[in-house]
This record gives sequence, C-alpha cells and structure tokens, in this order.
Amino acid sequence: MAKKPTRKSTKFTVPVVVSAVMGVRVARGYAPICDLADISKPDIYDAKHNPTGTQRDLSPKHAKDAYEYVGTAKLGFFPEVFLSLRDANVADLKVTNQERGFGMLEISTSSIHRSDEIKISRVDGNHRLHFADGHEEGFPRLDTVVSFCIALDLTLDQEIKLFRDINNNQRRMNTSHLDNISLRLTSEQVIARRDPALYIASHLRDDSDSPLRGAVYDGGRSDVTKFIPLRTLKTGLEYMLSRPTRLTSLDDPKIQTAVIKNYFSAVKEWQPEAWGSPKEYLMLRGAGLWGVCFLGASVIDRALGKGKYKPRDMLQILRSGREWDWHKSGDFQGYSGRSGALQISNLITAELEDGSGSSLKSLIAEISDEIE
Repeated sequence: MAKKPTRKSTKFTVPVVVSAVMGVRVARGYAPICDLADISKPDIYDAKHNPTGTQRDLSPKHAKDAYEYVGTAKLGFFPEVFLSLRDANVADLKVTNQERGFGMLEISTSSIHRSDEIKISRVDGNHRLHFADGHEEGFPRLDTVVSFCIALDLTLDQEIKLFRDINNNQRRMNTSHLDNISLRLTSEQVIARRDPALYIASHLRDDSDSPLRGAVYDGGRSDVTKFIPLRTLKTGLEYMLSRPTRLTSLDDPKIQTAVIKNYFSAVKEWQPEAWGSPKEYLMLRGAGLWGVCFLGASVIDRALGKGKYKPRDMLQILRSGREWDWHKSGDFQGYSGRSGALQISNLITAELEDGSGSSLKSLIAEISDEIE
C-alpha cells in the first residue's frame, strides 16, 4: 500500500516498477490521487503568456465531474494518470531489484511547493487531479488510490508529442489545440507540403498583415477575443482549395497565402460590421465562415482571371452583386454545416458580375516578386 502523507509532508514515497514503454523510460505505481495532485502541475498553453505550454485549458465542469466520480463511485476505474518528471533533482529513484525493476520513488514535496516552476507536469489526467488535493473550498482531499505512470527523462518536445498522441489516438479533444501542436512540432516546410490548408491558416493567424490576426483560437487557455477556431479556419480553407481553380493552380503555399490574405482583407472591408461584432453576425462563425471560404474560391478565381489579386480588386467583385444581411437573424439564418456553407456561397456567387482573361504564369511572377 502506498504511503499517504498529508499536504505538509516533505517527502512522498511510493513503491514502483521501472521499465520502458515504446522507448519511454517510466516508473509505474499506485498512490492516493491527492498526493499525485500535490506533486504535479498542469502546463497550460497560452499563446501570449505561456507559448511553450503543453496542456489544453481546464474545463471546470469536466474537473468537477471527475472529482465526484472518484469521490462517490463504489466501484470505478479510469486509466492511469500520466506524469512527466521535468526536474530530476526533486526525485530519488532507488531500484532494489534490477531484474524485475522493483524500486522506491521518493519525491521531495517541499522542493516542489517552494518553486513556481513545474517540476512534475501532468501529461494526461489534469481534469482528474485538479480538485483532488483539496486546494479549493468545498472539495476535500481525496485519498482514493489510483494508478499512475511517470516518465523519467522526456524532453519538452517529447512530452508535447506524447500529449498529442495520447489525445489524438485514444480520446478526441479540442482539434484546434491538436492542429496548433502539429504546427509547433513540425517544420513550416513540411506543414506546407503535407497540409497546405493548415500552413495557410497558421499564417492567417500569425502574420502582421493578416486581417485575421488576433482572431484565431488555437487551443489552450480560453480567450474571448479569439472567435475563430483554428480547425474551423483550416476546414474552410480546405473547402476553398477543394476545387480546381486558378488559386489551386498557383501551386505555391506562400503565393496562395498572400492571395488569400488579400481576399479576407477585401471581405473585411466588404462587411466591416461582421468584423466589429462577430457574435452578432454569421460571417466569421461556422457555416458562415465556410461559406465565405467557398465564395473565396470563386472571387479569387475571377480576380486572377483578370490579372488582378489585390484586396481592392476582390472587393470590387464582392460589391458587384446585391447587398446581403449577414446578421444572425438575416439572410443566412438557419444555414449549417458544409451544405449550408455551399448554399451561402452559391447564393452570393449567382449575383456577382462575371469577367475573364489573363495569363496566370505572368501573374505568378508578379505576386512572387511582391512577397519576396
């Protein structure tokens, strides 16, 4: 039976079995969930304040549900909590039986509590651990024994990768956070080749000249100012690129990105009210945003066909049709999903004036010169 120290204890000692799992050296054991919560912290990703963080933002409801389950279930089970030892100085592992990997793991809780740094991070299990240590009034400490696994020598990038793999392969989670982690773990050149829509979405999110800069939520801590999930934007761009057009013929993600940024700049000028009050309008949400992306394939195609690619050129095309009410109770109320987005695009496209005629090859050279 694992030792059950109180919160004031300076040491936490538990028997473990040491082994390796798919290349990861780990120690496995059993301990009161309150003690595991005591020695570990979540490393929540925040684009502004903690850009190296690994964790998604906490859902208080999910954490409360997990606490109540552990505290009240007469018979229950959940997978082991997965931790990562980031600072070897707070741990002392003594292997007493090399053949079987038996040993004792001693953690200096006093060292952990004295430091603001994360000495042991929570790779998987933050919601289960959050209230268990009794730090919040109304949630007494839980001494229910659970299984745990602690990785002993991961790098931060390896920890992020395992977090991604665990959540993507076994339990679906916030897809924007997964996309963001992929961006952080993969070189820009590889992303551009493997997933051009994600590459373009990341530049729409980050570039200083992007009209969507500051509006894209990429997981981690919630931010009310970021109202377009990265995955929603990526999906919309996949729709934009799903049909053969002059845009797809550009065949260079950098040039495509420059043209698409110009398109969104035109859309922002076309419907400034939707940009100023995104919650009151459908343009930048769900089917509305996807409809704008479907529409973009047509508008960009027409602009490139005329040898044009600047925001003013696309704005002229957008304004060539009728006026539309993008308010949530306006013309596109009730449209949803991909089919609704396609309907929105078709309705608007049918009202636009037509035009044609220019060399795409010469246009590619002109755009390339401009963005270099």
